[in-house]
Amino acid sequence: IAGAVVGSILGAIVLVVLILGILFWKRRSDRATKANDIPISSLSCNPVKIQNFESYFRKQQADSNCGFAAEFEDLKPIGTSQSKQAAEIPENKSKNRYSNVVPYDSSRVKLLSQGVLHDDYINANYMPGYNSKKEFIAAQGPLANTVIDFWRMVWEKNVHTIVMLTKCVELGRAKCEEYWPSSQTRNYGHVAVTMGTETVLPEWTVRDFVLKNVKTNEKRKIQHFHFTSWPDHGVPETTELLINFRHLVREHMKQNLKNAPALVHCSAGVGRTGTFITIDHLIYQIEYDEVVDIFKIVFNLRMCRPLMVQTEEQYIFLNKCALDFIRSKNSRNVDLIYQNTTAMDIYENINPVVKSNG
Repeated sequence: IAGAVVGSILGAIVLVVLILGILFWKRRSDRATKANDIPISSLSCNPVKIQNFESYFRKQQADSNCGFAAEFEDLKPIGTSQSKQAAEIPENKSKNRYSNVVPYDSSRVKLLSQGVLHDDYINANYMPGYNSKKEFIAAQGPLANTVIDFWRMVWEKNVHTIVMLTKCVELGRAKCEEYWPSSQTRNYGHVAVTMGTETVLPEWTVRDFVLKNVKTNEKRKIQHFHFTSWPDHGVPETTELLINFRHLVREHMKQNLKNAPALVHCSAGVGRTGTFITIDHLIYQIEYDEVVDIFKIVFNLRMCRPLMVQTEEQYIFLNKCALDFIRSKNSRNVDLIYQNTTAMDIYENINPVVKSNG
């Protein structure tokens, strides 16, 4: 009898612990969902008119950037409870460069299936820009085993502009597979890639590629803009560098199909990638809406892919870009090449190294 009583007591204790565990998990889950569902209207950050931005910047910058730090902290939970089931399928885990940076299911780029289970997966998401909801694709830097998938995505999604924001190796660590040929044509699955000219500048390199679908013989020309002066988790040396680079990329985008996304990647496809996409949107915002709302831009990006604009330093840098761009618009003697910049304007007086592989 005593044994039965003890057994009953232990069973009751186990049941209570189990119930408490379930309640604790549910509360955590509810908190995460609430954090994800925070409407942007309930947050304290509002658009700032460009004529007021300098005073706003000084206020947020005070006390070691305390105001900007608070804004960035509010962004951390945004989007985080969304489903990532495709990325967690065992067959897809090896396709992720970093286990903590995987695409949300709701916005992930889906490849056309070639008859293999789960072969529609790639670590990439559609991202909103100023002009459309799918203006960009944000992707991780290709791995050796995902290079063919990368070129499949370029071809299937009609990409004409690729923006690369990382070196292949940084501080001795592999950050991205070199996914293009240096000289002769190379086949990546059914996409043959040939490099034409390569224009090497101190801060970036521009490559011209010709793609050919070996199944249909269709050809396309694309450009590859490789920014080589941006440290991982950090920011470029000056705002001028990145804004000039953005102008160069945007000029090429305007010359090509407006309904085709530009593909942007770094290593993880969140920090530098998110910063670049935000700067492009931000410049349009200043030019056409005459306001600055970096918080809202990053909020919307984080609803589509985790960790977009990954560090507080990158968030502050975006605000510095806004300040410098507004100052350049208001100045008669513009020292920065921020306005009406063409590709040839940027190349003049720099003496680029141009290599032809044709």
